[in-house]
Amino acid sequence: MKYALYLGCATPVRALKYEISTRNVAKRLGIELVDLPEFSCCGFPVKSMDLFAALLMAARNLALAEERGLDIIGLCTGCVAVLSEAKLQLEDEKLRDRVNEKLKTLGVPEYRQGVGVKHFARFLNEDYGLDALSKEIGAPLKSLKFGIHYGCHYAKPSHAHDHFDDPSNPVSLDKLIQGAGAETIDYPEKNLCCGLTIRGAAEDVSVKLAAEKLEALSNRGADAMVVACPSCCIAYENNQQLAGRKMGKEFKLPVVYFTQVLGCALGLKEEDLGFEFNRVEFHPAAR
Repeated sequence: MKYALYLGCATPVRALKYEISTRNVAKRLGIELVDLPEFSCCGFPVKSMDLFAALLMAARNLALAEERGLDIIGLCTGCVAVLSEAKLQLEDEKLRDRVNEKLKTLGVPEYRQGVGVKHFARFLNEDYGLDALSKEIGAPLKSLKFGIHYGCHYAKPSHAHDHFDDPSNPVSLDKLIQGAGAETIDYPEKNLCCGLTIRGAAEDVSVKLAAEKLEALSNRGADAMVVACPSCCIAYENNQQLAGRKMGKEFKLPVVYFTQVLGCALGLKEEDLGFEFNRVEFHPAAR
């Protein structure tokens, strides 16, 4: 099981615990993740300014993985959504020819539609398989209760993700965490946006969105919030004190990646899962 690991821009810089835990969980499960140093930004930041430039950036990454004969596993929900949507757009032969002409000037092989893209969580659900994963769980987290945050891009746009999960009622992350032996909380605010993407334009609204979910899970006795995207983690963890001050409250809710939770259930040590980088301390073994 060999795949190209697409980290994107945020994970290596602001989500080291996500990268560390992913690499060690994959190693534990016998999944080989290959680094392609030539990978670059997915194109999302320029999408609102130049659609073709964004598509070209995404296509370049797809072509690089295709050249190596590797499908892509991504960690950022936004990056995976952009790359997946680009794959669909590039089914248009005329548009693909135009993109390939540009790729040629960049010294990149043409894109031939021969590469797959999946978020690591989706890969574990569909390709590795929940049954196979359950057989590897050696330290089930039976005493823990988690609130899952899916975020806006995890299953949307649904057509770009092959409709693998219901965007209105997603369950695949819940299944992974439940498979680790833990309980997941069903709460009305589950599908709310983290608010990070609008912070530059409407900070008060952004912070209020984050605070609403932090408060909802704190009131329901969650041991931690589980996320699958570096941007969402920044909104709920890095900005947690700011959200508390703005709302006149104090939040102390740990925010962890699903890979950290799975790693614990697989019997990996906390230092192999990046828990030292959590801003709100969380020690699953002590719960």
